Amino acid sequence: MSLRKTRHRGFTLIELLVVIAIIGVLIALLLPAVQAAREAARRAQCVNNLKQIALSMHNYESSTGSFPWTQGVCTARFPTVFNGQMPWNGGNGDEWAQFSAFTLALPYMEQTPIYNSINFSFGVQPFTLWGVDVVQGTAITQTINSFICPSDQGVGRCSYRVSNGTNWDWWSRPPGTGPLTRPQPGGVLLIGTIAAITDGLSNTLLASERLRGTGITTNPFLPGNVAVGGPGQTWGMPTYLVNNPADAQFFLSTYLPACQQFALSSVNNGGQIWAYGGLTWASGDYTDTVMNITTTPNAKWPDCSGWGGIGAGIGNYGPRSHHPGGVNAAFADGSVKFIKDSVSQVTWFAIGTSRNGEVVSSDAYQ
Repeated sequence: MSLRKTRHRGFTLIELLVVIAIIGVLIALLLPAVQAAREAARRAQCVNNLKQIALSMHNYESSTGSFPWTQGVCTARFPTVFNGQMPWNGGNGDEWAQFSAFTLALPYMEQTPIYNSINFSFGVQPFTLWGVDVVQGTAITQTINSFICPSDQGVGRCSYRVSNGTNWDWWSRPPGTGPLTRPQPGGVLLIGTIAAITDGLSNTLLASERLRGTGITTNPFLPGNVAVGGPGQTWGMPTYLVNNPADAQFFLSTYLPACQQFALSSVNNGGQIWAYGGLTWASGDYTDTVMNITTTPNAKWPDCSGWGGIGAGIGNYGPRSHHPGGVNAAFADGSVKFIKDSVSQVTWFAIGTSRNGEVVSSDAYQ
C-alpha cells in the first residue's frame, strides 16, 4: 500500500500583504464613522449640559423674580475689608472677584452642597494657578460635569459662558443687553426678567460654549487663548455697544485687524497671552463664565483684550467649540440650538440682544 504525502499549503507573502491591505482599507473606511459617532455622543452630552444650565436659570428666575447677574457688584477678596467703591473709583474691590451666574444657580442644578460651602461675605480668588483661595477653595476646586463639554480638551472647569449681549466691556447697557444683566454705573439696575425679553425668548441667546484655555502661553491663535494688554483700539469703541452701526464699523474695519497684528506681536515679542480661560465656574468675568456677542462663532480672528494680565473686563470673547461647523447655544426659552459658523454678523447681533425689536427666523442661524 502506498502512502500519499499530504502537503499543507500556507499563505504566500503576496497573499498576506493583500489581506493586510484590505484590512487597512476597511479600518480607514470605518474610522471616520466611529469618530463621527463619538463626536455625536459628545455633542449630545454638551447639548444636555446647556439644557441643564438654561433650566437652572429659569428656575432661578421663577424663584427670585430675575435671572442671576452675569457678574455682581465688586467684592473684596479675603481678608480685605471692601470700602464700597469700584477699583476705577478708588475702591479696593476686584470686579472679577464677584461670583458668576453659574454659582448663583447651583442650588437649581442639584449642587446645593457646593453652594452651601461658599462664603458669600467675601469675593472669590478664581485663578487657582496663583494658589488655592483661602476661603472659597473647598467649593471652587470642585469639578461639576455639567459645566464641561466632552469635546473641549482645554484646562479648567468651565466650557460654557452666559451672554453679556453686544456689550464690549463689563457693563450691560440696555441697547445691547442679553437676558442676564449686571449692576450699572451710578447704581442703575437693569432687571433681567423673562418679561423684559421683548424680542422673543426663542430668538434671544442665553448661554453658549466657549473653549477653555489651552494652558499653552506661547500662542494666542489657539482657540480659547486671549492676547491680553492690547491693542490700543480696544478702548476706541464709540459707544462700547458692538451692534451700534458706528461701533460695528469700527470693530470690523479697525479693531479686528489691529487685534490680528497685536496677537502676532504677542508671539514675536513675548507679549502676554492668557491661556487659562474657563479656569473656574465660580467667577463672573469674561475670563471664566461670560461671553459677548462680537465675533461670530469659531471666528478666524484671535481673541484680544485691552485688559492686561488676565484679560478679565473687556475685549472680544465670542463662542468657540470643537464641534464641526458651529457651536451649541442655549436660548432664553430653555431650548438648545446649534448655531452655524456661517451666521451673518447682523443676525448674530440680533439674537444676542433681548429688547431691540429685531425679527429673526431660526433659518438665519441654524
